Amino acid sequence: MRGWLILAALVFGLGCGGQGWRMGHAAAERQALVRLAAARTAADRAEAARLALAAERDRLARFLEDAAHADPDADTLALRADSVRRIARR
Repeated sequence: MRGWLILAALVFGLGCGGQGWRMGHAAAERQALVRLAAARTAADRAEAARLALAAERDRLARFLEDAAHADPDADTLALRADSVRRIARR
């Protein structure tokens, strides 16, 4: 009778340990998924900000390029003050 009691206690302990492990694993997996979603959201925001800055940079570069092409002294050997100021803006 005593052997069965020890065996039952061992089986009960192993069952409780297995259930605890499964519950802990599921909780850790949920927590990892929440952290991953938060990281993806932050990455998406950073990428949107990077793309907005790149678009602004491209717009300013186009503006300076258009100003350079519109400069009437673009083909002269010496630069006037307006040309120097335009170049200094970059």
